[in-house]
Amino acid sequence: MSELNTFRILSIDGGGIKGLYSAVILADFEEQYGKLNNYFDLICGTSTGGIIALALAAGIPAKEVVSLYEENGPIIFPYRNKFKNAFRKLKQLIITSKYSDKDLRDALENVFKDKTISDCETNVLIPTSNITKGTPCIIKTDHHDDLGRDSNHRLVDVALATAAAPTYFPIQEIYTMENSNDQFADGGLFANNPSLHGIQEAYRYFIGNNNRGFEKFSLLSISTLHQNFSFEKPLKVHRRSIALWSKTLIPLMMDLQSISTHYHIEYLNKSLKGHYLRINNEPLNKEESKLIGLDKASKESIDLLVEKGHKASSKWINDPNLQFFFEKGNQNYKFRGEKVGTM
Repeated sequence: MSELNTFRILSIDGGGIKGLYSAVILADFEEQYGKLNNYFDLICGTSTGGIIALALAAGIPAKEVVSLYEENGPIIFPYRNKFKNAFRKLKQLIITSKYSDKDLRDALENVFKDKTISDCETNVLIPTSNITKGTPCIIKTDHHDDLGRDSNHRLVDVALATAAAPTYFPIQEIYTMENSNDQFADGGLFANNPSLHGIQEAYRYFIGNNNRGFEKFSLLSISTLHQNFSFEKPLKVHRRSIALWSKTLIPLMMDLQSISTHYHIEYLNKSLKGHYLRINNEPLNKEESKLIGLDKASKESIDLLVEKGHKASSKWINDPNLQFFFEKGNQNYKFRGEKVGTM
């Protein structure tokens, strides 16, 4: 399979502060191989993965994304005061979202400035959930003549929308939509691992289209660090209340979606015959698992995410299956950013 005839996709899972793990892996790859968006024709990301995807597509170095998480994670997800933490959990359960979006917005404004989707150097695809219509919403670059809705969306607004995890962050509005009253929540509600959407986009607009010349896809999928949600037998409470599920339901749902998508792609790829590589989560022991969560941003948690990210990247960085994505001559600029009409 010729590298130049291969449509290359980078996909990044959602998972709150656990995205630091993914960002570290990508920063290590970038240090070894160079600017990542030079090597991909489409970058997909959901929730925290959406923040990373938007940054990479806009040409922001992965190491700056790592700094974003390391420096702002403890501010966005404050953890020091036990009394305040207990109040936040109570507030999250019965009153309002656990966190304001102010600190996250400020951090994103500092990174993205006034950049819009049209400023992305690489095609991008970001799942969000339109809760006004009750439908999935995929925000993307204008890489086809049929597209044109999203180019003026600010990256900050898109990032906030895809990362608006229910009960954690407020619902978001994107004011340049056709209907400014529509509101959005986390894309992880339906596509925490957006890889399948990336493959679909490739076949819909690029692969097999004579104007582009792509014949196959290659997909590099980056996991966040999954928590250990296995429940030891016997489970004492089978009729679990909202309160008992509250700490695990959304993270468990997101992790299960990501793993399920991986299984689907493995099966589909037997007939599609693309080049698929999933950089999965590093295993956690019981004590390490206690430090990992969507909003666990203590120094110990941050250090563990960084450590595990470096460990994962070191396993793959010289592997031929990864090197396929970064081979010399694989930086193909001919097709990137060009619209193509309907045949």
